[in-house]
Amino acid sequence: MNVLLALDGVLSSESGEPIRAGVILYYALSNAHRVTIITNRKTDDAEQWLQGHGIINYDELIDCSVALGDDDLKKRQFLLARSKAPLEMYVDADPSMCAWVFETQNVTSILFSHPGYTKVENRPDAPSKVRKWSDIEASVTRVNLAKAKEAQRPKEQDFWADKDE
Repeated sequence: MNVLLALDGVLSSESGEPIRAGVILYYALSNAHRVTIITNRKTDDAEQWLQGHGIINYDELIDCSVALGDDDLKKRQFLLARSKAPLEMYVDADPSMCAWVFETQNVTSILFSHPGYTKVENRPDAPSKVRKWSDIEASVTRVNLAKAKEAQRPKEQDFWADKDE
């Protein structure tokens, strides 16, 4: 299985300290699967951080150099990784990115949400009127509704079978 995992927010906190639960998750995945890491850092900085924290057996690193104008960096990194190999899982601490991957790319998404390190605006209990957690809920609802509508539609074969009788 090919996994795409975000360094920032899953392995590393904003202050640069490693997130132990994220590192454990990384090792669990990398033990049996191909793992590509994406980051908003430059390659040298990311490699130094990864090596300094004992993360050395990843398969590929996609850094910030793929940025292009106003495009969303993570989306570009996702599409680049997907162009190289089919992706079966995406791991990130950003709920809106997980929702985008789940809804538009049809890839399994794991939202890594550690209470000690998650950005306040990404928390499900964020003290704001519009919360990013709602993006995930809305995406899941839209996908489920679309599947329900598809299941209710008469199949073309069944439709024509009824007409012949």
